[in-house]
Amino acid sequence: MKFLASYNLHRTLVAILSALVALLVVVPLVYDLAGVRTNLEEYIAPTQAAERKRKTRVARAPTPTSRDVSATRLYTPAPTKIPATPAPPLPTAAALNGVPVPRFVFLSDETRAHVRDIFALGQALGRDPRAISKVGDSTMVYPEFLAVFDRETYQLGKYAYLQTTIDYHAGTFARTSIAAKKGMHTWSEFDPAWSLSESCATDEGPLACEVRLNNPSIAVIRLGANDTEFPGLFERHLGLIVKYCLERGIIPVLGTKPDHLEGESNLLNKIIRKTASAYSIPLWDYDLLAGTVPDRGLEPDLIHIQGGGTRDFRSAAAMRAGDALEDLSALMVLDAIRREVGADVATSR
Repeated sequence: MKFLASYNLHRTLVAILSALVALLVVVPLVYDLAGVRTNLEEYIAPTQAAERKRKTRVARAPTPTSRDVSATRLYTPAPTKIPATPAPPLPTAAALNGVPVPRFVFLSDETRAHVRDIFALGQALGRDPRAISKVGDSTMVYPEFLAVFDRETYQLGKYAYLQTTIDYHAGTFARTSIAAKKGMHTWSEFDPAWSLSESCATDEGPLACEVRLNNPSIAVIRLGANDTEFPGLFERHLGLIVKYCLERGIIPVLGTKPDHLEGESNLLNKIIRKTASAYSIPLWDYDLLAGTVPDRGLEPDLIHIQGGGTRDFRSAAAMRAGDALEDLSALMVLDAIRREVGADVATSR
């Protein structure tokens, strides 16, 4: 019993001694290692030693996963280039011989939207955006319709804004069209007997042959001088010509004729205007301008356009010549179409 009591007392003393050692030695050591004691001392009663230690404490080195911002290349936007100021657009003409341009270059809002759609279809089908085809009778053959703009024997004067359109369609103005011939009727455009070129297939009419050979995006159509006695046939086949172009992504431009062989009724020109409206396609109403020049700008036969007019559009003489007004007004129509479809000289063939 004495031995057991002595053993228990010994164990109790050892435990107490161990606890004291832990309290007085181990715990302070752990605090020092963890920085807790120093931090508490600094908080409760900062000493000079603590101040020195705080001022000289070395920052901990970054770990391998730390991001060194100084080594990261920051994005620096490139200096913004200020584009060159484009030249202001040249003013466009408001009228010819007192006739407002929108009257003889007639594109309604619906027509403008349709023109964009036709052009888009044509581009999807591979049409040449610069190529123009002439579809007409002898009034397009002589004087040579639009050919002057490929020969550079003209002066635009205040119509200089049209030069961009001349440059855009360069090389196509003086081209001989299979679909423009003396004596042509609207229905003859579908008759292979009128396709006299060796380049045409035996089953091709002039219109089909011209479209295949030239691949145009625009067809300027003026017929009727030979159709005055058959207004019903004229209207039907004019509609067929328009449909043929539309189905193939070609913008048909209908032109009125300068003659009034039908008398005061001016019936065929009324049919042309009606057809242009029905199909929402551009109307080149040259009939209005023909009325502003002597003898409607026609030869004594009152059918064919008198040639020889100057193409110096700065002169008053050009404004009195039917052939000059014909070329200038048609060019204005082509300019309106080019602007509408957003074509420019940079467009490649």
